[in-house]
Amino acid sequence: MLPRSTISNKLSMYEGSYLNRLWKKPPLEVFISIYVFNVTNPVAFMRGEERLRLQEIGPYVYQEFLEHRNSSFNPNGTLSFVPVRRQVFVPERSVGDPMEDRIMIPNIALLGVSSAAYRMSTFAAFAVAAALKPLGMAPILNITTHDLLWGYDDPLVRIASTLLPELIHFQKLGILDRMFDDGFDTVTINLPESVRNQQQEMEDSIMNDDVSDALADRLHEEYYHDLVLRSKTEEPIRDYSIDVWNGSPGLAHWGYVAKDHWDADRRNTPCNTLQGSYDGTVFPRNISKTEVFKVYRKAFCRTLPIAFEREGEIDGIKAYWFSIQENAFESSMDDPYTSCYCKNNQCLPKGLGDLSPCWYNIPVAVSLPHFYKGDPTLSQAIDGLSPNKEKHDAVIIMQPQLGIPMKANIRVQISLLTNVSFNSELRPFHNTVIPLIWAEMSLEKLTPELILLLNVLFGIAPYLQTGFVCLLALLGTSLLATAVLVLLCSSEATTFQYDPRKSIRYSTVNMIPYPLRKELEKFGEAEIIRREPLLIENSA
Repeated sequence: MLPRSTISNKLSMYEGSYLNRLWKKPPLEVFISIYVFNVTNPVAFMRGEERLRLQEIGPYVYQEFLEHRNSSFNPNGTLSFVPVRRQVFVPERSVGDPMEDRIMIPNIALLGVSSAAYRMSTFAAFAVAAALKPLGMAPILNITTHDLLWGYDDPLVRIASTLLPELIHFQKLGILDRMFDDGFDTVTINLPESVRNQQQEMEDSIMNDDVSDALADRLHEEYYHDLVLRSKTEEPIRDYSIDVWNGSPGLAHWGYVAKDHWDADRRNTPCNTLQGSYDGTVFPRNISKTEVFKVYRKAFCRTLPIAFEREGEIDGIKAYWFSIQENAFESSMDDPYTSCYCKNNQCLPKGLGDLSPCWYNIPVAVSLPHFYKGDPTLSQAIDGLSPNKEKHDAVIIMQPQLGIPMKANIRVQISLLTNVSFNSELRPFHNTVIPLIWAEMSLEKLTPELILLLNVLFGIAPYLQTGFVCLLALLGTSLLATAVLVLLCSSEATTFQYDPRKSIRYSTVNMIPYPLRKELEKFGEAEIIRREPLLIENSA
């Protein structure tokens, strides 16, 4: 297993670190594939003779480049930055030139304003219908794909931008132009240091409430999961999760108010709270299979929950598949995670998420393509739709130990909600959900730099570590054996007595003359000499 210190040193977020350099300008190849819906029976549909029939055309592919600018590490252990995105058309991946290809699409401005008036009152609806009639606007337009995506001249938008410049600050209406109009938002995320501090503060406050030891242990071991149980309005604070977005921990357009507001306890719910969600660029390390992440992007106007689906491998590296949850585009008054999306106690059908607060109150909805995972009646009401899991589901594949997205396919569809019964010219559109486009934001593969990093960390490093451990074990065993051998040899040396007879031979020659021997016998040495003859070294 890879040492934690290696990962921590390599992939810690601090100024000048490797992860910080990657994060500032992610070396990821992100492509946005756009599929548009062309109306193929405009005349028969407007006469009421046929259902609306759509033809999917695409993809028109754009590459997205992301930079995190003006980043600053705050004293409380958080990181603030401004995400800046730009899209560049990729002709070699596209089916045609969006500047040349023409399509038939519903008049978004006309139907949108008419449907918005329908929500007000009968009098307002008829007044709007009367005001729109002199403009002579066609209910179905023949425009280029580029105009649909990036904006076309529309008299309603032009008038609105003149009369209400603070609200309508643009003069052309385009779907991608509005989706990617992020502006300059300041985002603040929680770094591991701030999470640990908040965890300690929370645990200290809980410990002061005289809880049992068993509960204290459980809170310590399963902090993130138990923290959710403590409150119905707060999300768990985890590494690299969003702390505030433009200074707010929630989404004001879905009813979030400041925490010191008198009605904050009732109005603030997990539905409109951003804290604990992710911007999708970096996730915490050591992801478990029980994790549920909320991913927020301004274009979606809400957070999208993703949960573990299965595990596998990509290029021999362990990976977890996370897919969008069934209730991602649902709204229910009984669910604190989706209740804020219901307006005036009225919720959209299953599979549709309201985008109108982010679209100047034009009734627009977000869903999975072809209403996949949505109410079956949505796709059955229109010819040309065929929901399919492989083509239309949203999936993020992550390396669980590092929290790095390895592949991603986030697919969303933009549709127009129409309620125009008061206008006879638009009546065929009444009570219809009309798909306009669907987009696939995909991370197809990692760059060679990141692939090399993952291969080193999870392909080469474990074998090097195992080999190094074996080498150390072998070296240790050798040193131990050598020490024992030396010890044994030293023990024999201390008890060894030198015996010259083992290295020399007895001589058969009497080396002491007889007279001298006789003299020695007087002193009692003759017997010794006879029994132990003199020795001479055997030099042979």
